[in-house]
Amino acid sequence: MGIYRSTNPTDFNAIDGIVIDETAPPPAIGGVGTGMAILVGQFERGPIAVPTLIGSTGELQETFGKSDTFSGNVALKNKKFSGLTVVRAAASAAAAATHTFQSAGAVNIITFAALYKGAYGNSIQVTIAAGTTAGSKYTIHDASANAVLADEVYDNVVITAVGSTFAASKLVAVTVVATSAEPATASATNLSTGSDGSIADTDYQTAITATEVEGIGDILFLDASNSTRNGYLKTTAANTQDKLVILSGSLSDAYTDAITAVGSLRDSDGRLVYAFNPVQTVVAGVSTYTDPASWLASLISQTAPNVDPAFAGNTQYLAGVTGLKYTLSRAAYIALKNAGVCAFEYDADIGFKVKSGVVTQISDTSKLTIARRRMADYLTKSAGKFLKAYQNAVNSLDNRNAVKAAILNFVQSNETLGLLPKDKEVKSGKAKLVDTDSLNTDTTIGQGYFYVLWKQRIYSSMRYIVVQAQIGETVVVTEQG
Repeated sequence: MGIYRSTNPTDFNAIDGIVIDETAPPPAIGGVGTGMAILVGQFERGPIAVPTLIGSTGELQETFGKSDTFSGNVALKNKKFSGLTVVRAAASAAAAATHTFQSAGAVNIITFAALYKGAYGNSIQVTIAAGTTAGSKYTIHDASANAVLADEVYDNVVITAVGSTFAASKLVAVTVVATSAEPATASATNLSTGSDGSIADTDYQTAITATEVEGIGDILFLDASNSTRNGYLKTTAANTQDKLVILSGSLSDAYTDAITAVGSLRDSDGRLVYAFNPVQTVVAGVSTYTDPASWLASLISQTAPNVDPAFAGNTQYLAGVTGLKYTLSRAAYIALKNAGVCAFEYDADIGFKVKSGVVTQISDTSKLTIARRRMADYLTKSAGKFLKAYQNAVNSLDNRNAVKAAILNFVQSNETLGLLPKDKEVKSGKAKLVDTDSLNTDTTIGQGYFYVLWKQRIYSSMRYIVVQAQIGETVVVTEQG
């Protein structure tokens, strides 16, 4: 009799023989990423209201275009992101450019439509020549001023067997109208009737709603904001509860406008951040004021979750900034901070930076900073993903202890990385508590509950550095016993 493999203990003594009980070691908690930014904005082409992960600048331009006349491209100008997902917002009335080619007998044979809706499609050209050996030879060319896609050539295409020939095209979608004849040859012919339409706030709402997917990203922002779109963002933050959402106002807003606007943009979780002070940068050779939300999103995306966005060292992530619209007084920055507005400033000794890394939630001082919100998400998301492995597992002491050990190991690894304080950094008590005993009674365990009590201290930032100095001719310093 051969070797029998089973992890079921009731099989072990079913009959004499060899049983192999192979199991994997207990899982460990892996820290989740915290730098995936999600941009909802307008682009010249690309899928509409579909979250698209971007791997490189080239991939971004191939899918969404590179024209700086679209605010989505401007929002990405002169900055970096640790990770980026793009969601295109487009007018509901946007239309794809098309052209139908006929046979020599003036019969409609084949229709080419731009792959994506928008006026951009009007620059796509189709040339039809006789096939090298059979059928037709189609050449698809992007004639736009900012073309990045190579010509597509399809040779020896017989109209009765088009099938999936054009399925991989990055430029067009093709429909065969009739197969009675091959299309007549045609010189380069532009597709036409493509339109961007007039975008409405509700079109942004459609795109924003598409981001309401668990785990899609960590920081949500728009290319251009207004009060209505901010309202949509606030709703999405409440619906998902797993992202930091950055709001902003019009480029013409004064700081008092920001203080007024933020009054209706608060939440209980501290997920909303209101960015202020339009940021100047160079776009297509011209100094341009841009929405501060994108700059804050870029900065946050590139920093660890325990780092305050207002840390002076973060100026390195704002290298593309050439100026700010407003030079504000200390009193103005105090008013902005007290209102829950995260504003940019210029410090002559440091450079361009964030003044106060706060969220719009100002009633609960324990939830006031962006770093606290990010660290809470980082820790709980990481533990939550790990705990999926134990869902509906046997509610045994061994399993409960294994969970406790994994969380403690995760905490200790983050202490080593410098993301969490160690016990020795707390003058009274400890920095952490993971308790899988006190909340679990015979009754709750019998009902299928498993409670984990996790208390965790995180790092604060040096927001207020106070030097208490006594300097003068009469000062005498004596050693204290």
